[in-house]
Amino acid sequence: ILVDKSRGDCVHVDFSLLFDKGLDLETPECVPFRLTQNLVDGMGIAGCEGMFVKSCEITLHLLRSNKEALMSVLETFVHDPLLEWTVAARRHGQDNASSRPHIVLEKIRSRLQGVVVGVGAAPSLP
Repeated sequence: ILVDKSRGDCVHVDFSLLFDKGLDLETPECVPFRLTQNLVDGMGIAGCEGMFVKSCEITLHLLRSNKEALMSVLETFVHDPLLEWTVAARRHGQDNASSRPHIVLEKIRSRLQGVVVGVGAAPSLP
């Protein structure tokens, strides 16, 4: 996570691990991101219970209320020839419309509905 000093924005910069690709690492990354003590300390006296939680709640509300538009944009990634899953599929002689991107989109769709299934986790409704 990168912090923009001029505005205080947090920006995810490890784009190679988007769409649950961290689960495919030699040692799987089982959490969406690590809220380390350094990040919590940087959030001030309220820690993660202050503006961070409120920002997460607002973001989730906006994502859910604009679910159709978001999914429409994400579906373009299924056919993007530059993404690793299409490059890997071509390398192995598979069709570009492999099942991996569709599985990822279904996971995102489920998460927007409040169902999260992680590594060894039971379904939950946040």
